[in-house]
Amino acid sequence: MNSVEHRPQVLVFDSGVGSLSIGAEIHHLLPDVDLLYAMDRGGFPYGMWQEDALVEHILQRIHTLLQRHRIDIVVVACNSASTAVLPSLRQQVSLPVVGVVPAIKPAALQSKSRVIGLLATPGTIKRRYTAELIDTFASDCTVLSVGAEALAPAVEA
Repeated sequence: MNSVEHRPQVLVFDSGVGSLSIGAEIHHLLPDVDLLYAMDRGGFPYGMWQEDALVEHILQRIHTLLQRHRIDIVVVACNSASTAVLPSLRQQVSLPVVGVVPAIKPAALQSKSRVIGLLATPGTIKRRYTAELIDTFASDCTVLSVGAEALAPAVEA
């Protein structure tokens, strides 16, 4: 009996099509992995959810996917989702979990003026995770945070 070699499978999770660009980059860098896209259209847009409800919602969706598919790594391809769910998800699963979070660290490293603009959903702006990114990587910068409700629909369009 021939055994079929397992190709690593990456779950790319988001509420919309924004994850397609993330998946394209993963495919470019790692062409031999299989990508499983999960677009949670019923949850769109994540940036307007209350944090506790969003965490519960996403954890439920991802656990269902992990039961149905042989996933090797989870990529949460959304700032709003990542800043809410990464700590809980990493505690609950034994797989590697990668999140997409606001690019505070590279912005601080490259900033000459020490002033950084952060345009994100209102949820992302409010999250403790985002505040910790700023404290850890940009404590010597002024971070101007703008929460835009129309951001996710604009990206989706």
